[in-house]
Amino acid sequence: MKNVIFQIKYDFINGIVHQWKKFLLIAVVYAVLITDFLVRCKTKHFMGQYTSSDIILYIFRGMRWIVDVQTDINIPTAYILPNILIGFAIGNYPFKDINGYGGMVLMRAGKKLVWWLSKCIWAVFTACICYGILILEIAGVSLAGGRLSLQVNKQVCISIDGYDKTLIKNNPNLTRLTVYMIIVGLLTTIAICLIQICVSQIMGPIIGYIAVVVILIMGVFFRSFLFIGNGFMALRNIMYTPEGGSLTLTVIADIVLIVVSVIAGYASFRQMDILKKSDWRV
Repeated sequence: MKNVIFQIKYDFINGIVHQWKKFLLIAVVYAVLITDFLVRCKTKHFMGQYTSSDIILYIFRGMRWIVDVQTDINIPTAYILPNILIGFAIGNYPFKDINGYGGMVLMRAGKKLVWWLSKCIWAVFTACICYGILILEIAGVSLAGGRLSLQVNKQVCISIDGYDKTLIKNNPNLTRLTVYMIIVGLLTTIAICLIQICVSQIMGPIIGYIAVVVILIMGVFFRSFLFIGNGFMALRNIMYTPEGGSLTLTVIADIVLIVVSVIAGYASFRQMDILKKSDWRV
């Protein structure tokens, strides 16, 4: 147990505290997205009327289903960029660690399971911190110029966020949709982070990063919430539109991918010879 706590503390300090610049970059990107929302509110005279939920639904708006080949494909910045940057925050820290002090500790202690589980916990912490940054920024902006509330201002939702008036007007699920987008969004981000470090362990950090991009792009084109990128898109959710998909599928897929990633990554790492540089996935 002592080894576990030591390893988790070590990864928290070296993989999060010492990597603060990456989180600062993510904070800046979230700030830019929120600023874009505020500019739109000011232009359409909604300053002081928006709520926290309006900002969340703006950031997690996503895009409508692609119904034919002639549909214009405009992947929203708010969908692709934060998730790419979270992948950047995950980066190749585990593999830099094993090439440095972490590798020496591992060779001395021989606790591969502890090392791997600690890296998985670190990835979960990374995702949670990123969402914590987003929530804090939304709360701050809401307190400063809007309302700190989960209640949705439907007029803002229609005019600023771009939701369909006919689907919003009598929709009783908007607050629930907002909460679900944050919770399922976080779970999906955790799943993607663990997939990334698993693939990175098996095939290398660059391939792991590519895997993140592929997951996000597949979410754009495939009309099923089993493709977990759809979990970030409120416009495709059944709580918004009858043609939408259920987040239950995304949750199931997330949990399966999390479990498989942890097990498969450890199985690969257990076979790795720390003393052989040819086995290092760098």
